[in-house]
Amino acid sequence: MNQPDPPSQRPSAWLDSRGLHLFVLAVAVAIGYVWGIGSLPLFDLDEGAFTGATWAMFERGDFLTPYLNDEPRFAKPVLIYWLQAVSVGAFGFTEWAFRLPSVIASTVWIGMIYAFADRHLGARQAFYAALIAATALMTTVVGKAAISDAVLLLFLTAATFATFNHWVSGERRWIRWAYLAMGLGFLTKGPVAVVIPAATSFVFYLATARGRDWWRAVLDWQGIALFVAVALPWYVAVWIEHGQHFIDEFFLKNNVGRFGQAMEGHSGGLWYYPLVTLVALLPFTGAVLTSLRYLPADWRGAYGRPASIPLALRRFGWIWFGLTLLIFSLSGTKLPHYLNYGLVGLMLVMAAHLPQIRSRWLHLLPPVAFLLLVLALPGLIAINLDQINPEYVRDMLAERGRFFDLTWYLVAGGALLLVGAAGTARRWSLPAVMIPVALSVSLVVNALVLEAVGQMQQGPVKEAGLIARELAGPLVMRGMNTPSFGVYARQVVEHRDPRPGDLLLTRARQVEDIPGRVIYAEGGVVLMRVGPDN
Repeated sequence: MNQPDPPSQRPSAWLDSRGLHLFVLAVAVAIGYVWGIGSLPLFDLDEGAFTGATWAMFERGDFLTPYLNDEPRFAKPVLIYWLQAVSVGAFGFTEWAFRLPSVIASTVWIGMIYAFADRHLGARQAFYAALIAATALMTTVVGKAAISDAVLLLFLTAATFATFNHWVSGERRWIRWAYLAMGLGFLTKGPVAVVIPAATSFVFYLATARGRDWWRAVLDWQGIALFVAVALPWYVAVWIEHGQHFIDEFFLKNNVGRFGQAMEGHSGGLWYYPLVTLVALLPFTGAVLTSLRYLPADWRGAYGRPASIPLALRRFGWIWFGLTLLIFSLSGTKLPHYLNYGLVGLMLVMAAHLPQIRSRWLHLLPPVAFLLLVLALPGLIAINLDQINPEYVRDMLAERGRFFDLTWYLVAGGALLLVGAAGTARRWSLPAVMIPVALSVSLVVNALVLEAVGQMQQGPVKEAGLIARELAGPLVMRGMNTPSFGVYARQVVEHRDPRPGDLLLTRARQVEDIPGRVIYAEGGVVLMRVGPDN
């Protein structure tokens, strides 16, 4: 005779309320994706480069070719710059306007995850898949940044979802949706928007003995025409204007080159992305480990049509995540946020297995450890300050007292107490407990840690840029690469040795041999007017 589940393991009926789902997800989006978009300075290098290229479109009157400091910027295609241009054209050159396209894309992305998972897994699993996406450490930090990744992730996810919907229904409209989304993604970041959906669907269709269906979908002439109409006109126009230089910079250097070798020092071993996965999905790290436990069961008797749609989706999610992990593990250039392109697949698997969670310590230990680290961070920095390199980071941390104040301890400590209280609420199932845990950790990350890092790292650069906006003279940067300075100054910044009369931005430890007058100095950043040699 079966024994009833103890109270801590019984399903909570209130978790099936769609009204509750929407309310919690709205709060999660507000904390993770909206909080701070207007108060955080632009982060360098990436946000500064993207917003600098958008500003240059208005300055040059050229909305075809992105430029940064009077040099063509072919690192990424044009769509993100157009979206940012529409936003700042409507609302002004502010941080929140630059970030608005990313915030909108991330919000739609979370809604898409909920709708897709609700269709194939059910409302409760859909809620948890969307909650993971709305509160995970890496997706929230990257998802509101004024860069191309949030917009790419929206289109890449839409394309991959469409391939699964076509597998389920056979409706050819999903093929066209996939091609449209891949075309927009190709216009956002390039080939990766095609590679991930194509590779995932190919392996999945083969594993389910439907390889011919995949080829028929690939050869759909209407889908191909839609992709070409959306994606290729800009590439052709820029190629006509810039010729081989565009091919060399965009395709050979920034796509083939990044895969073949480590660029800008971004390298790592084969364990890089598995470790990133565990950190990126905080506070749901325990759910990653739980899902791995069910991996053999999800793939038992793998070849052929799965017994149910939920099982098929779990296999699809494993393929999506596994291929992304493999592709970028083999890539020479490794950046943490590349893994976002496959994390959605793992999130779906995690949500499907979340109701089977039993071990509270496994799931609460990672967020508790993270919050303890945040509480201890000011002390750890003080103890190890002399060993921190490079030197400019020590200069930056000299201003840490403004941010590691009573508020730091109250917010982090309060979140830790809330997590502890939720963990001891035995009448709640552990999936229900993860709701306040996820919201608390996201609040600490986005309202506390990110704010402090942003103000210490980028606050002085912003202040220097605003001062420089009111001053005459060529802007020069030496020993730094912070393109947000030019965005705030709204001027082109040259990278060269300074000459008399230049307005120079440099590190504090590099001014000793430069004659001139210091105008602004804080956090290791110095703005000075270069004078004649003595």
